[in-house]
Amino acid sequence: MTANQYRHARRALDWSHARMADTIGKSERQSFRYASGEVEIPDTVAKLVRRLVQDRLTLSSRKFDEMIHTL
Repeated sequence: MTANQYRHARRALDWSHARMADTIGKSERQSFRYASGEVEIPDTVAKLVRRLVQDRLTLSSRKFDEMIHTL
């Protein structure tokens, strides 16, 4: 996943860096680093982010929010 793809994914989720970081288990600063391209995005993070976007696009808002709260 490129930094550009990460930024687009975060925007598609309509999440702040803080919320994205909390959900993927990273610090807010690390989310900024991913978005800026300062550090490479690990495959596990990329897979999780892609899955989040896919689920956001296919699930109802309620079901998606319920899923996120169980993470």
